[in-house]
Amino acid sequence: MNTTEEFKRTRKILFDKEGIQPQSKIVTTNGPVKNVHYLEIGSGKPLILIHGGGSHSSEWFNIIKPLSTKYHLYVVDRPGCGLTDSFDYTEVDFRKSAVEFVESFMNALGLDKASFIGQSMGGYFSICFAMQYPERVEKLLLIGAPAGVNLWIPLVLRLLGTKGLNRFLVKSVAKPSIKNVKNVHKQILVADVEKLSEDYLKHCYYGQLIPGNEKGFLTLLENVLTLAGWKKDLYLGDKLHHLKIPVRFIWGDKDAFEKPETGRSKTEVIQDCKFEVVENAGHCPWLDQPEVCASLISKMLED
Repeated sequence: MNTTEEFKRTRKILFDKEGIQPQSKIVTTNGPVKNVHYLEIGSGKPLILIHGGGSHSSEWFNIIKPLSTKYHLYVVDRPGCGLTDSFDYTEVDFRKSAVEFVESFMNALGLDKASFIGQSMGGYFSICFAMQYPERVEKLLLIGAPAGVNLWIPLVLRLLGTKGLNRFLVKSVAKPSIKNVKNVHKQILVADVEKLSEDYLKHCYYGQLIPGNEKGFLTLLENVLTLAGWKKDLYLGDKLHHLKIPVRFIWGDKDAFEKPETGRSKTEVIQDCKFEVVENAGHCPWLDQPEVCASLISKMLED
């Protein structure tokens, strides 16, 4: 079985059901990885979407259509994820690498400035880039608790970030399967896992099987986590006042990484900030409440 082709096949099924046909493209960059995959669709002002964790660009499948009517979307796969080149995060300067990835991607596409939507780890990439290059960020929208803003991390990820133990886990109880994909979504990503279609779960499963993606995800976790949680030298929760551009937050009321109440309190130091809570939604709020999130995103990017 060619897992990459199965990933593309199941992605097409998701896109066909949503009535979208984004272009799947590869751009050559001079950043941490050479070949970066992204989906392109829509017209209007440029909007870059950066996914979380060990996910991929097509996780945004159910809000791409409404957003593409107002924005020119560039939905990117981070290094070691989706169809972007594989990447080993071992001993990498993580924050520096995150900034260089976003910068090199924009440069390769000829984008001087764009708005961003970042989710979880994609939020970390976006925040770090916006702090270093505020002149290149129109607006920053963070959906779900951004990585690095809270030191506490769910146990399953701390275990997967423990070198040695993680290799054992992915060969045994955490071995890639549709069942385990569903369990992870239930534990840490969504409020109601029954809303996720079998087609979506299959697509995520094949994403995990793409050669190099498992190593990319595990070495990333090893880089940023300890058994105690997020590494303190990569913590951003006390640095948000450095964000000098408009920042918008959309937070699920059932986010497994941090409650919206404590998240909101940290954001009060940002000069131009707005914060919305989505009810009955988890860490990936749009998977629970796509219509609500698509509407909020459009409203908050224009506000």
